[in-house]
Amino acid sequence: MMNSWLSEQEIATKLRKVLPYTAPQILDGGPIFGMGYRPPWRLGNIVQVQIAKDLGLKVMLAQQSAREIERTKRTFQDVMDSATYAAFLTEFKAPWGADADHLKQEKDIEEAVKAGFTHFTYDVSEELKKDLNQTIAKICDLYFFTQELRGKENFSTEISLDETEETTKLGDLTFLLEELKRNKVQVDEIAPRFPGYFEKGIDYYWKKESGKNIRDTKAFEEYLEEVVRISKKFGFRISIHSGSDKFSLYPIISRVTKNNFHLKTAGTHYLEELKVVAKHDLGLFREIYYFSLEQFQKDRATYELSTNLDNIPDLTKLNGEQMASLLDSGLGNDDLRQVLHVTYGSVLTAKGHDGAPRFADRCFAILKKNEKEHFEVLGNHIKRHLKLLNLME
Repeated sequence: MMNSWLSEQEIATKLRKVLPYTAPQILDGGPIFGMGYRPPWRLGNIVQVQIAKDLGLKVMLAQQSAREIERTKRTFQDVMDSATYAAFLTEFKAPWGADADHLKQEKDIEEAVKAGFTHFTYDVSEELKKDLNQTIAKICDLYFFTQELRGKENFSTEISLDETEETTKLGDLTFLLEELKRNKVQVDEIAPRFPGYFEKGIDYYWKKESGKNIRDTKAFEEYLEEVVRISKKFGFRISIHSGSDKFSLYPIISRVTKNNFHLKTAGTHYLEELKVVAKHDLGLFREIYYFSLEQFQKDRATYELSTNLDNIPDLTKLNGEQMASLLDSGLGNDDLRQVLHVTYGSVLTAKGHDGAPRFADRCFAILKKNEKEHFEVLGNHIKRHLKLLNLME
């Protein structure tokens, strides 16, 4: 029996040593479903892993980017421990992975390696904007640094090219892969910048016309087919970032890649939880919304968004059920969803005058009190993704 005076981190560490299924592994072959989760409470992780267990999914149960770590003031270790507890509590014995996402600096790699992450995503979007050779050099530096820290421990790698303004050129992608192969850099996944728009919290669209999103998927499908051809030559899996709620693309992704993909989801799980908050404590939800409005211009800076605040209705006239409906993905108000989506870090870390959490503890209390509803709401949202990806009936 474990000593009661051990810290949560120490208990999680012991669990990973004693029960191997509570530790991450390297995932081979798709489909891989990335289940990023930003809030500090573990309820959502438990919902995610229970669904993965029930449906036999291959998942990145621990997934967090360096940017998310900074904004939530969490650590890679905390994210790992949360996944460990979720696997333990649900007795999830299938292999699961841990994705340290959008890594740009050695210090972030050090922290992720120390925490035991198994999948390392190198974000070289900034270098790609400058020069292809700089991009290759940066990838080599990050890869060999990871290799040095991991020692004999194996790991999988991913190259993130998606946070650029222009679609990744297929010729550049081929040249990059050839050079990395020559430099003996193992590339397991590539996340290109696809044509069209992968904005946070809303479905994919091709372009805007008269203020409306045109959801033409033809260019996306044609480009994806070309990337699949390249992937067969070089043996990498295609990764789709900002994959949450891109419902119009899922059937295409499943069919064209023949399910050899890695789809990353994250922030919209938080929006689903805010639905439960709105239904059961409308006052708290409104506090969060108005605080998010204050933070929005600052917090949106690192995201590609076309949010129009004028499209958000007067929330003072709505009840909890109506407010929750506005957060329905694709059926509610996209602009409201984006405001709440990108300000997650400010909300989750906000402190009151007494130094205590301003919103986080109250949100957790509502979700805990309404645990069955929380499971249904978040679970249904995840399943909506999976059905369109042909990962469940």
